Amino acid sequence: MFFFAHLLAGLIIGKLSGSYLVALIGALFVDLDHLIIYIKHKIILKPKKLWRIIINHRDPYGFQRNFLHSFISWAIISVIILIINFNLGAVFSLAYLTHLVFDLVDNADFYPFYPFKWNVKGPIKYFSKGEMIFTLILLAIFVLI
Repeated sequence: MFFFAHLLAGLIIGKLSGSYLVALIGALFVDLDHLIIYIKHKIILKPKKLWRIIINHRDPYGFQRNFLHSFISWAIISVIILIINFNLGAVFSLAYLTHLVFDLVDNADFYPFYPFKWNVKGPIKYFSKGEMIFTLILLAIFVLI
């Protein structure tokens, strides 16, 4: 899913829990995987090339969704944060989990049990009308709750 769906998921969880910052961090920090690849390949400061990469479901550099986009990492990180602070850990963990679940439903490359190379592609095309409708539904939920 594109950034806005993850942002809205974090906002919804933040609104329900009262912990906006923790929910937003949980929903968005996972995409550090992408930033690492963009920096490594020196496209982070090339806006046109970066935009072409961001809106494309193909991963030309390989494994943009890798270590942090793994249910294994989610479990390990969530347990650690839950031990430190259960309430904030629960919010963070739920937000992180929504990010992974949302990424499961789009057709971009996704390796949910990285480092194992089992690639999953969901039914919604990445950066498509279907994804935009999904995002608008999330926006409506955020406004209505």
